[in-house]
Amino acid sequence: LGSALEIYYQANTGESVELWPDQSANANNAEQTTEGNQPTVVAGGGLDFEDTDNSDTASMMDFTEFTVGANTDFLTFIVMKTESNGPNAYLSDGASEVFQQTNINVMQFKTPASTNSMNHNASFTMTTGEKALFMTHRTNGSTGTIKLYRNGLEHDPSVTDATTFDLENLGSKNDASNWFDGIIYDVGVINGARATVQIRNLITDYLCSKHGIQKLA
Repeated sequence: LGSALEIYYQANTGESVELWPDQSANANNAEQTTEGNQPTVVAGGGLDFEDTDNSDTASMMDFTEFTVGANTDFLTFIVMKTESNGPNAYLSDGASEVFQQTNINVMQFKTPASTNSMNHNASFTMTTGEKALFMTHRTNGSTGTIKLYRNGLEHDPSVTDATTFDLENLGSKNDASNWFDGIIYDVGVINGARATVQIRNLITDYLCSKHGIQKLA
């Protein structure tokens, strides 16, 4: 994938909670130097992010900002286990650029150009404590078709947004709210033409096998 794998934070790679090493070729590590905001390492890999409703104590990390261009394909993937119903933001840059779980069966992707939040009110219920793989995939960038996948299964409805957006926050919305409450095991972004259906399927197979998740499709 080369530089198209924009970031990839992988379970069992963090040497400390101050730094989660980026496994992509870009070396864009996620960092948190403030002790009170650092997530904790959990047995078996992954980081436990704590939502305390307080920016002084909630867990969050940052990486160097990057841009997903207009009319550009992308794929985000995250293996997570939530400890509350949300909102649980996992990738963001500002209040209007965010990937998050907003309820037990609502996954949201929002860009600055969105008149309204683009909600995937999917036909599933995300139970607290369930480990799951979520993917958000934009293909045919000029048309901006965005689809949500849970454990490999596509969930309706798809949404449309071909605009550009930035990302630089992990585990919060703009380091200010919607702190992620739960464990993040693996998370990454593929940016550009390499974000293909074939690559999505390969990553789905790999992460479901790695984390003992039942693939649904």
